[in-house]
Amino acid sequence: MSTRRSHRRRHIRIEYGVLSLDFQGTDEQIRSVANSLTAHAGLTVTVDDSVDPHLPPLPCGRLWEPG
Repeated sequence: MSTRRSHRRRHIRIEYGVLSLDFQGTDEQIRSVANSLTAHAGLTVTVDDSVDPHLPPLPCGRLWEPG
């Protein structure tokens, strides 16, 4: 089993009503956040590979990395 982490960057969009937030992070971070947030009613979470270098990093991204 490999412990190598992916450095692939992903884009996440989190929408709640008129609020729309866009961030970038590693594949692991984005997947973890998306999995956690999709359980909340009213939130729309979209993940894709459209990473613009000007997107802000995922806040507290290291907290979402696998242990």
